Amino acid sequence: MKKAIVASILGLAASGIAAFGQGNVNFNNYSSTTYATDQVLWGANSGHTAGTPVGSASVEVQLFYELGTISGTAANFASTATAGITGFISTTANAGGHYGVGPYGYFAAGNQIINGWSSGPVTFMYEAWDTTTGASFAAATVEGYSALWQETGSATASSNGIEPTSLPPQFFADSPGVTLTGVVPEPTTLAFAGMGLLSLLAIARRKNV
Repeated sequence: MKKAIVASILGLAASGIAAFGQGNVNFNNYSSTTYATDQVLWGANSGHTAGTPVGSASVEVQLFYELGTISGTAANFASTATAGITGFISTTANAGGHYGVGPYGYFAAGNQIINGWSSGPVTFMYEAWDTTTGASFAAATVEGYSALWQETGSATASSNGIEPTSLPPQFFADSPGVTLTGVVPEPTTLAFAGMGLLSLLAIARRKNV
């Protein structure tokens, strides 16, 4: 009797897990359908030539995802979506470029489990930042977001996109690139800094009088 009860409980638990579902995808921009346009690039005020691919292993990336087709800004998406795995620009992947595209701008962060997925679209976005300007995205002064994009899966081992965890993870089919730009202080911040400098000069002048 006890064995039957235990077996029933285990059966219910297993069916619940199956219903919940899981998928997986490989978080990289090195082997994908759109590899020619999804590099990580330096942008304005980054300390590097704008438009050139990033070759520095100091640049970190992090994936975010949410089930369904989501619209909105990348910043809002990052605040509500599930935070996924992180990785760095890969010096190995960058060594010789990719399919004639040229070197640099690539990362290979590994496999991401998509909890709750069984079929249909998932919205993704990733952020990147130069860790020499800040240890985290929030702290960095050179950073950027990718656009939001959707991936689906066809449950076949050779299909790019999301796959059930019973199949090997595949590459993204349509991942975008990202441009790292320097954070420019807001005009009000500059104004306060200027007022502070003027105050210091005034105090120094009084002391010298």
